[in-house]
Amino acid sequence: MTDDMDGLIGVVEPVDAVRLAGVEAAVWARVAEHRDRARIGQVRVAAVAVALAVGGMNGGLMLFAPRPEPSEMRIFTVSAGLSPLSGLDVRG
Repeated sequence: MTDDMDGLIGVVEPVDAVRLAGVEAAVWARVAEHRDRARIGQVRVAAVAVALAVGGMNGGLMLFAPRPEPSEMRIFTVSAGLSPLSGLDVRG
């Protein structure tokens, strides 16, 4: 394998040089696109991590929150025992 870059460049014909004119710009455009995708992936991972942390902290803090006292309106709830089936010990 030849590592002499000057020799390799000298071998390229002028017609090939015209075809290769946009290669460097295309390569750098793809490199920039790849970096942008990597950044977007990192932002997504960070957003998911923050959402999980906030959700975990919120759920953990709710365990320590005082339970609300039963309301006077609880007689209108389904579990008030006023159903005709409550005497039959049937859960609905």
